[in-house]
Amino acid sequence: MHSRHHTHVLQKSSSSTQKLYKEAYTQACKAIQHDTSARYPEAKEAYSIVIKNFTEILQQNDMESNNDKLTQKLKEYQHRLEQLEQYMKNTKTTNNSSLYINEDSPYQKRRDLFDSDFERTEQDEWMEKAQFSFDQGELNEEKGNIEHALDYYSDAAELFLKAFKEYEDDSEEKLFARQEFMKAISKAEVLKSPSKTLLQIPPKTRVRSSSSVSSVDQYMNHTHRRSSSIQATDDILTQKLSAPEIEVLKHTSSVNNNTFLPWIDETDLKEQFSYSRKFLDPEGSLALSQKQQEKFGGWKRPSDIMENPKLICCISSSSIIQDIVTDCSFVASLCVTATYEQKFKRQLITSCIYPQNKQGQPCYNPNGKYIVKLVYNGITRKVVVDDLLPISREGTLMCTFSTNKGELWASIIEKAYMKLMGGYDFPGSNSGIDLHCLTGWIPEHIFIHDKYFVPDNVWDRVLDGMKYGDALVTIATGEMTEEEATQLGLVPTHAYAVIDIKMTLDGKRLLQVKNPWSHKRWRGPYSHLDSNIWTSELKEALCFDPDAAEKNDDGIFWIDYESVCAYFTSIHLNWNPQLFTHRWVLHSVWPEHIGPKKDIYSLAYNPQFSLRVNVPDKKPAAVWLLLSKHIMVTEENTDYITLHVYDNTGGERIYYPDNPFKEGTYVNSPHILVRFNAPPGISDYTIVVSQHEKVRSLYFTIRAYSLAPFKLHEVPIKYSVEQKIQSQWIEQTAGGNASNVTYLNNPQWKITIPAANVGMSLMLETLKDFAIHLLLVEGGKRVSSVSVRDILAESGPYRHGFCFCEIDSIRPGDYTIVASTFEPDLLGKFILTVASNTTLFIEPIPLEGAGMFKKVLHGEWIVGYSAMGCPSFGNYSKNPRYLLEVRELTTVKVRLQSVNADAIPSMNVTIYEKHPKELFGKEVATSGPYTNVTQGVATSDVVLSQSKIGYIIVLATHDKDIASEYTTIIYSDRPVNVTKDR
Repeated sequence: MHSRHHTHVLQKSSSSTQKLYKEAYTQACKAIQHDTSARYPEAKEAYSIVIKNFTEILQQNDMESNNDKLTQKLKEYQHRLEQLEQYMKNTKTTNNSSLYINEDSPYQKRRDLFDSDFERTEQDEWMEKAQFSFDQGELNEEKGNIEHALDYYSDAAELFLKAFKEYEDDSEEKLFARQEFMKAISKAEVLKSPSKTLLQIPPKTRVRSSSSVSSVDQYMNHTHRRSSSIQATDDILTQKLSAPEIEVLKHTSSVNNNTFLPWIDETDLKEQFSYSRKFLDPEGSLALSQKQQEKFGGWKRPSDIMENPKLICCISSSSIIQDIVTDCSFVASLCVTATYEQKFKRQLITSCIYPQNKQGQPCYNPNGKYIVKLVYNGITRKVVVDDLLPISREGTLMCTFSTNKGELWASIIEKAYMKLMGGYDFPGSNSGIDLHCLTGWIPEHIFIHDKYFVPDNVWDRVLDGMKYGDALVTIATGEMTEEEATQLGLVPTHAYAVIDIKMTLDGKRLLQVKNPWSHKRWRGPYSHLDSNIWTSELKEALCFDPDAAEKNDDGIFWIDYESVCAYFTSIHLNWNPQLFTHRWVLHSVWPEHIGPKKDIYSLAYNPQFSLRVNVPDKKPAAVWLLLSKHIMVTEENTDYITLHVYDNTGGERIYYPDNPFKEGTYVNSPHILVRFNAPPGISDYTIVVSQHEKVRSLYFTIRAYSLAPFKLHEVPIKYSVEQKIQSQWIEQTAGGNASNVTYLNNPQWKITIPAANVGMSLMLETLKDFAIHLLLVEGGKRVSSVSVRDILAESGPYRHGFCFCEIDSIRPGDYTIVASTFEPDLLGKFILTVASNTTLFIEPIPLEGAGMFKKVLHGEWIVGYSAMGCPSFGNYSKNPRYLLEVRELTTVKVRLQSVNADAIPSMNVTIYEKHPKELFGKEVATSGPYTNVTQGVATSDVVLSQSKIGYIIVLATHDKDIASEYTTIIYSDRPVNVTKDR
């Protein structure tokens, strides 16, 4: 405190009052010293003496003009003493110690012991910055960062000396500045000693801010696989990221035109927070919302508008107030994390703010620079902000703030989050998303009005989660009319924090909820207005006084679970990842050009992951999978994505989207959670990432959590060489399935396998209305019909839009591929993909008779006249016969097909040389054994010499007396003459 003010007070006091004042001052200094050093029992004793002396001074009433100030200070010390007593009571049953009681530096506390009207001078700012640098020096020295500690001690000494020279001679401030200067110099000298130099860690470049880093690569080289929670886990940190993963994280470091680098402990814990001038974010001011712009009065630092700024005074959900920024879900998230810290005495939200003191608690930085660690786009990232806050023309904060005097943590975290989101003109989110970003806890979105919602099951999960500190819970309303909202006391499309949960002895299920606005409360059952329900037993059980609540609208209320299910639309749960003993994370990208826009029929090109779970116990083990989409521009979060899980796959790639074990729902949320239980033993799954409609490349992270050991890895595209053939079914080639006569006209390709066995897959893609099929047979020639024994591989039943087949090992040789639609005469384009690990030779097979002359003959087998059957019936020559006259060397092929028969007869077509005397001469071509296939029978291509008497074509059925029409097609590469011979 100023010596001039202290002297003025003592001159007005009696001797006894002066004595009390002197003792109070001495004890207050001791209390603060003990408090700062975490010696809380000693601090408690000293605070008690200060309070006793202040009380006596007020009773003597010798300083009437100063009574208000003294009373205010008395209340502050009493509040501090209550905090210590409560803290010490709690720590009897817990080892956790994250109560924020060491915020102020010794100098800040000294100067504010008695004078609430303390006016800041330039020397005070130097002292404040010096004390901050000194504390950071001690922190870095403790962590072994000798070079950085030396820098901080040097900064502190320079500032203490600067202030010392300016303070009045013989003033307490001058003495204190000299004392602290000597401490800083002493610390620096010790660190410069040879023994310390030998122990020093090799010096590294001091990281000044995110904008000073030369490239993202500089950071990515140090990036390891990290947990989704702020606290990384051993199994993740032991593995370095792959090069493709680093590329993903590098690309998605650019968010809303800013670069947010991954948090790297070895460099970022050495970040510089001390400056000769107050830090100003080199990336400029944040964009303001429309409401902020209308009232905007400027950007101000806390030291400009607050008497004694603190980062954390006493963390509490009740002190957080949402202002005019449309981020109710974010403020609700702050409320539930504050409640968590207050209840469980463990750091959560506050662990992400830097700088921190030796106790790991965030501290006020008079230099105006803060770093906030946020989980975004797959990894914990650093967001650097200054402490300039938007102020209205009336001088009030236009951002989230705390009702605790001078407390900044909520405003600073909000500013960092708004910077990440692109500015205070935030389009809105949901608390599950916000809490994942703030804490890394696993988000689960439960839709209350979903057909699968089971209220009792959800209640049990929420109750257990909150009871043991495993879950953070928020709830949200949907659309409602103004009249309904007023009647219920709810805000439409609004997020609320759940800060407590109770199951009463008589089975009532109740939640304590806070509106982030800190006003406007529920008016239904169990509200402060529901006077009939509030028995003395219930009041005591819930520690709630409805009469007092009616007089003070702080936005906090009790509501029964049944009303939540009736009037709210969503429950957001964020689960502690530490619940799971095994965790893993992978980062990947689905390029826009890979695969079709929609994967309704084909999953061939979807990112897929193999998951093998080994459950050693006899009970099933929980497995959770979290898909997180990377978002580079906030407004572009319009992609509907999901995860599908397929079981009994051997972890292999899935091609068809049929019958998933767990089918995901497409939503445009950044996070998709799938939960299931793996049975005892070893289970293999394939995890498929899916989009409703692909409009851009999808960068994403997939995390797996389980209570059993597992292995997760991406399923690569199996074959490295893809050969794509774009073709179409036209009138001549739209042959339909194998039951059609025209099947033989379908597009076909000869594929040649080179010298060694290879694996190969075939994929066919076309219009979604076309049911299609693929077939692979030996030969390399056009296929007219197929028997089961001929098939090497096929795609199975006809499928719409996409079909696939694969053969793991195929011998060298020539093979034929057939692509068909189920219905004939369907005209349209398609893509055939042949994939292997080597280039294969593929060429289209011409249509039967392509480039040849074609003659089509129609006739019939008549019972008793021309249906005479095969030679064994003795009248083979009486079957239909045609004379084929050839004038020059000619290649000929003949096809015979049955038409309009009730059942297709077994048939044969044979070409004979015509004999001058006998019925038939030498056989020159035949279709082979009698066969009853829809496409008919045909000879192979045969070269016929010129003949004066010609050739005879015989068309026969195997059995006699088979009545049927037929069609004969004769192909020739030279003109021929064909006449009926019988």
